[in-house]
Amino acid sequence: MKRIYIFSAGVFLGAAATRRTRRAKEAAREALKAKLTPSAIAADLADAVAELGNAVGSFAADVRQGAANRRASYRPMIDGTTGSVVMLAPGQFAAPVLDATSASAVEPAPPPGAAAPERPGRRTA
Repeated sequence: MKRIYIFSAGVFLGAAATRRTRRAKEAAREALKAKLTPSAIAADLADAVAELGNAVGSFAADVRQGAANRRASYRPMIDGTTGSVVMLAPGQFAAPVLDATSASAVEPAPPPGAAAPERPGRRTA
């Protein structure tokens, strides 16, 4: 009797599982069929384009903000030889050094990586 009970329970559970998987498979098939309509494809494409546009806009805003931050860190300096205003990055400018004897400003050292200006009367070997 016990074997008949276990056998019938197995048959019942197998039939229930088969029926449930068949329903899930049909539901998935219907969902896929509904997703492959022209209007659904157009909606998906429109969403993708909108996301891409938002990403590009966010990137452009970040670039603009970075440029504004960098521009704000530059300092205007007057070029001693030409008299024009030059924007120097924070690492390029140095405070003018005052000469103790004449109390006049001496040209600051050139920025790193720049060639030293040629001065007449000095020769280098």
